[in-house]
Amino acid sequence: MFYKDVAPVDAKKHADLKLSLAENFSFAKTAHAVPVVGGEFSNAMREYAIVFAQTGENVFAATVMLGMKPEQNLFVGADGKWSAQYIPFFVRRFPFVTVEVENNDAVLCVEQGALAEVRREGDANAFENGQATQPMQEFAQLMFQSRDDANRTTAFINELSKQGLLRQVSASADLPNGEKVSMDGMWVVDEEKLRALPADVTAAWVKDGRMALIYAHLFSLVNLQGLVEKLQQQTV
Repeated sequence: MFYKDVAPVDAKKHADLKLSLAENFSFAKTAHAVPVVGGEFSNAMREYAIVFAQTGENVFAATVMLGMKPEQNLFVGADGKWSAQYIPFFVRRFPFVTVEVENNDAVLCVEQGALAEVRREGDANAFENGQATQPMQEFAQLMFQSRDDANRTTAFINELSKQGLLRQVSASADLPNGEKVSMDGMWVVDEEKLRALPADVTAAWVKDGRMALIYAHLFSLVNLQGLVEKLQQQTV
């Protein structure tokens, strides 16, 4: 989505690498949705609609909606600033990313084309004397924890699908200029079917935290209306 020239982080190739993350988010201005992981739901639910996008046959991923049109991000201003208190980790981590490799493993990579743009000399070095610094080790751990959380989140959503709890919805808006827009392809938990779950399944999901994720998702859906209003205001 944001990555065009990704390379594994390497102590020799990136000897002068800084742990600088983007502060200008213009690179995300065409992202109408981005992935989130379960650990973000409690923060994201306050400002974004958390929905599920189908990525394959009976395979889904959690995303937050950022716009009502393809290639439209209503949260990024002309100055590159993000107009919400919580910024999804998928965006905040740029220009770093984990890339899946063989044996269900992953490597830490960086978007090389963005390094010069985001670099700040006052930030921590990634490497010193050919070794990862403490800040680099902590950051890499955070990145891999997010990757593991993403895998758990995908498994959780796929379980919702197997239980027949997902239904497809759409959102629409009438704009001041007379234009009508709609966003399709969003999947949400069907509350009626959720209430009909067997008691033992419900109890298990309450105990392991999955029910908390479900309700964070459901509570977040009120933000679809906020997204519509945001688009209407920007269209005036």
